[in-house]
Amino acid sequence: MGLDVIEEKNLNDAIVYALDYPNVVLSEAKSFASEITVLEDFAYGLYLGYISGVFFDRFLARNKGYLYSEELTDFHSILVKRSPEIRLKIKANLSLK
Repeated sequence: MGLDVIEEKNLNDAIVYALDYPNVVLSEAKSFASEITVLEDFAYGLYLGYISGVFFDRFLARNKGYLYSEELTDFHSILVKRSPEIRLKIKANLSLK
């Protein structure tokens, strides 16, 4: 059994929050800009880390346990599905073309 409807909504809420407030994540990426070869990829990694951290922290607090393999598979498929949206937000906020 994968993520239930509530957990899927919670993950999507974490993604939406990160997309609505990009400076929460991208300010960190910009501070390392001179040391990074591909800023967009670094920012994407930070976004995924932020979203994952927020989701896993809340999941653990609610469920007193970690994701099972099927739930983890659902988690990754949702992130993959939303990746183009995340990358577009990064490009827009970093002024990349």
